[in-house]
Amino acid sequence: MPPTSRAWELLALTCMAVGAAAWLWECLALQAPTSPWHLPGMPMAVARLATHAWLTGLAVYALTRDVSPPRWGLVASALGAALSLGAQGASAATGLLGVQVRDGRGGSHLVLAMRVIGGLSLAVAFAAVASQRLRRR
Repeated sequence: MPPTSRAWELLALTCMAVGAAAWLWECLALQAPTSPWHLPGMPMAVARLATHAWLTGLAVYALTRDVSPPRWGLVASALGAALSLGAQGASAATGLLGVQVRDGRGGSHLVLAMRVIGGLSLAVAFAAVASQRLRRR
């Protein structure tokens, strides 16, 4: 197995592990605030983080399981996953959704930039992998 294949698998597994941890966080965030099991966070934003992480991990795995994409695609995917999942995590922890261009709250523009850059990076990397997959047929 080439080292890049192993790296793609590690990226997919890391995204899925983030998704599993976020599901646990969501369960704890839904506990009553007086409960010793309560963990602060916005439950719906945490659920979005979990879903996004699982879908990213599954997409990475499905697109790269039998092809060897270029290294720049791996770097772009890892950067995109880190930025987009980091933005989702920050959103879940702080309540800053990062979806409005004009938002006066501090930090909102950073979350929005992370979401946009991360999403674009993932989209470019996935498009490159998908086109390589289609050319291979």
